Amino acid sequence: MKFRRLIFLAFLLGFYTVANAQQSGQKERILFIGNSFTFYWNIPKTVELMAHDRGLQWDVDQATLGGASLEQHWKGLRGLTSKAQLEKGNYDRVILQDYSSNPLKKPENTKTHIQAFQNLALPKTPRWYYYSTWMYPNIDTRAHSEAYPIEAFYQTIQKAYGGEILTVGKVFARFQAAHPDIKLLTYDQKHTSPEGSYLAACVIFAQLSGQNPLGLPNRFMERDENTQLDTFYTIVQKKTAQTIQEFVAQQMGWSE
Repeated sequence: MKFRRLIFLAFLLGFYTVANAQQSGQKERILFIGNSFTFYWNIPKTVELMAHDRGLQWDVDQATLGGASLEQHWKGLRGLTSKAQLEKGNYDRVILQDYSSNPLKKPENTKTHIQAFQNLALPKTPRWYYYSTWMYPNIDTRAHSEAYPIEAFYQTIQKAYGGEILTVGKVFARFQAAHPDIKLLTYDQKHTSPEGSYLAACVIFAQLSGQNPLGLPNRFMERDENTQLDTFYTIVQKKTAQTIQEFVAQQMGWSE
């Protein structure tokens, strides 16, 4: 119940932020900084289209590269220009996702670069979010006392620097236990399947918007008006989408 109360308070804050942005007629700019755990099946774009389905004016960008760490984003390694994008983008919200195992194996490195990003002199002070990703086979062979060790790490970051945690990993674990027939990871047992990406997008959308995900479409696409071609970002079966939406709604405290 404590988890649900905290989530509910975060939803209220998110709801009033979104409401104020909509009343002003301005688009809310959101940036994801991460790697393949962010971009598989284009989670950022799916979150944006979920918002558009609800009439929210969100402009979602991403600075992502497979296998990238926050240190590489910060230092501009491997051709990354994330810091410059953040400095010029005038973003309202920024979502940080480190290399999947770093919060467990290199916690001080993750902490250092989260703090570095947050200490940037930006034209607008954004709300910061930590994308708490999922455990997967062989991510860390050590025993952990916490049920959700990645989220436990981000809770220490939250206490030190503020910010909000996107609890994707926790919901993944609970969903997979309740619905083992719906596979959230691909054959590599590390990256998200279409269903896993859809679940992650539902959690992120719900936490950012404060809105219940029930009733969202099961597929998201955009049409190029010049070519009249459609680009599909996410497609899951309707029944599966409904199961995911209902589970996320329950986890966020909208239903018992």
